[in-house]
Amino acid sequence: MEPTLHLNEFFVEGSDPENSHVLLNITEPSTHEEKSKGYFFAICETNNADKKYVARVQGIIDQIENSYYEVPDTEDKTSLEIILDKINHESFSLFREGVTLHCVVGAIRKNELIFSFFGNPQMVLFYKTKDEIYKKMDLVTENIGQENAERIQLFSQIIQGKIGPNDYFFAGTPRIVDYFCHDRLQKIITTRPARQSAEHLQRVLSELKNNLSFGGIIMHVQKGENENRIRILPTRKGGSAKSLKHLFSTEQKTASILSPSILPRLQDKFQPTPDDEENEYMLTKESGHSFSPAKVNSSHFRPRQPSIMAIPENAGFGAIFKKNISYIWIILKYLSRAIVWLAVFIGSLIAGIGKNIMLLFFVATNIKNRRQNILADWSRKRRNFNENIKRLPLITKALFCASIILALVLVVSAIYIKANQKKAELKKNFADAIQTIKTKKDSAESSVIYNENAAALNEIKSAKAILANLNCAEENKIKCDEINKQLEELLLRIRKITIVQPQLLTDWSELIADVTINNIFLLNKKIYGFGSDISKIFIYDTLTKETRAIDSNLAINGFSASAVPKENDYATLVYGDKNFAQYTPKGDAWKKINVDYPIQDVNISAITVYNRRLYSFDSQNGMLYKHDSTQSGFTQGKEWIKEKVDIKDGADIAIDGDIFILTKNGDIYKFTNGLKQTFSIEGLDPILTSADKIWTYVDLNYLYILDSAGKRLVVINKEGILKSQITAKEFIKPTGMVVDETNGEAYILDNNKLYQINLQ
Repeated sequence: MEPTLHLNEFFVEGSDPENSHVLLNITEPSTHEEKSKGYFFAICETNNADKKYVARVQGIIDQIENSYYEVPDTEDKTSLEIILDKINHESFSLFREGVTLHCVVGAIRKNELIFSFFGNPQMVLFYKTKDEIYKKMDLVTENIGQENAERIQLFSQIIQGKIGPNDYFFAGTPRIVDYFCHDRLQKIITTRPARQSAEHLQRVLSELKNNLSFGGIIMHVQKGENENRIRILPTRKGGSAKSLKHLFSTEQKTASILSPSILPRLQDKFQPTPDDEENEYMLTKESGHSFSPAKVNSSHFRPRQPSIMAIPENAGFGAIFKKNISYIWIILKYLSRAIVWLAVFIGSLIAGIGKNIMLLFFVATNIKNRRQNILADWSRKRRNFNENIKRLPLITKALFCASIILALVLVVSAIYIKANQKKAELKKNFADAIQTIKTKKDSAESSVIYNENAAALNEIKSAKAILANLNCAEENKIKCDEINKQLEELLLRIRKITIVQPQLLTDWSELIADVTINNIFLLNKKIYGFGSDISKIFIYDTLTKETRAIDSNLAINGFSASAVPKENDYATLVYGDKNFAQYTPKGDAWKKINVDYPIQDVNISAITVYNRRLYSFDSQNGMLYKHDSTQSGFTQGKEWIKEKVDIKDGADIAIDGDIFILTKNGDIYKFTNGLKQTFSIEGLDPILTSADKIWTYVDLNYLYILDSAGKRLVVINKEGILKSQITAKEFIKPTGMVVDETNGEAYILDNNKLYQINLQ
């Protein structure tokens, strides 16, 4: 008989999902191509997570599942490796302070197993030795600590191997070990059928009543009665019969998997010794037969839904065609009748008008002396009409006059009733609109409580649009003004606008008149101001409160951009299109430095220094360059952006490991390792239509954007969610900023004046 895969789950749902929540998925392939990829499974536990976080985790699991069946394997990578490589680049938002995540995802193909994990899930292999004794291997302990020290990834390694017919694979949530140690799990799982083991674990854990959630699976390959078996010696990695104690024979890693392979340690651990070379293991024969369909015992088992549903092309075509023909015939029939009637009416009208025009022409010109005849005919018709009226009985005339009066009364009454109905309808519509506005306002207030600012902003905008279309006449003006005031107050809360009282530190115009200072930088507790048309540098000492101006002594017209390294030992400034100077505060020393580019025509509009490397933005060619530091300056720039992105309208750049490029119209482009990432600002109103400066660093929590036209400093977190908007009545057109997030302060340059504001 063919061996059969048995897959059994156990699941216990706790009563406090925010404290402990378990996601458990087992997916069955639906098509012949998908069946070769086996059964996909995922077990994840979140602690101290809200609903949005849990939904985000479930979305990632669904994304991995769909992509696993849709993305083909390559020669050197499995589809799971390719998918997890992409997930590792997109899922840094899952790392949150105070929230813990333990997760394992993988697939089971016959007796082959491939998986990856994050956190500390329970994954144990119970394998039988040649002495018929079960031993255990903690797969998490074997692989713990392999994450890259510089950047944590969600799934840092891929492990792939086989499981023998006498072995059991157990995967579950981490808190199971608090109630079932590995020795007890071994005793439970290896002494009874896998289904009974799963039912026993579920029953015991559900009786705890501790508000926690648990979940897991038990995998076992049950051998057939007539199964062909062979006896072979253990072989090294690459051998077709290697079992690694009936578990993992290979480990595969993607380019983004940073942790070292666990296989060397496992190989050392299980490397055959002289005493072991005579040991033999019983392995399932891999050639000559296939596995029976898996037997799955799971309430979370679901069939894979194909992404495209096939629809027969000729379904109901004849009936649909016949129906359409009948509709077209009816339309053509009535359309032709309407055309005929319209033609007859227009012909009669034209004939009558033409006849009267002709008679008038004859009267005016008296052609053939027909004027008298025509006038006599008209006079006769008038007399006949008058005679007919006179001959009418008095009662008929009275009834005719009464009919006219009644008709007038009816018309006036109808107009009056219609006017009253319209007035009542307008009044009702106004009351309904006011009620709708109040409902939307209440909904917006509820969204604000749950920090759903985008939804609240949409409700307020919808309410204001309704209010703008209302007829706020004299009797409604007071009500409209009251509602509008309430909406404006709520809108200020949603927009998170803070109006501050800035402290004026200095007015550099008092040192030198008729100068334009449009940018600043911070170096050793001193604020330096510079402009594009003046070679002097203006200095304000934040400790001594003194201000002064110094000359660069470089015979240049001015500077356009600046950057200061984290070490605060010098400042790099740009003058001209691509020339650089370096300022050292000790002794106010200046020197020109060498910075080269792979092309001649560049226009450097923004620079920053990170880890002693210079990053310069070329607005003429829309490219960002990276320069290594040298004794005489920096090396020739290397193109850092690896894909084609139109960013020629870039205004400023900032870096915290990732690089943010701010454009002149307020868009923000985020790049990781030279590749564009999805990034947008959420909850900002009014939206950015222009921007000038952006500020952040690796140890800062927020991005700071200076909007000169809007006279505001926009603060967002690094996921794009708005934190606050800061403005002041004194601002005219701020052009430069320096942020000291640690002390909750920012320095703003506006019209040659240096202000200090609080960020709290």
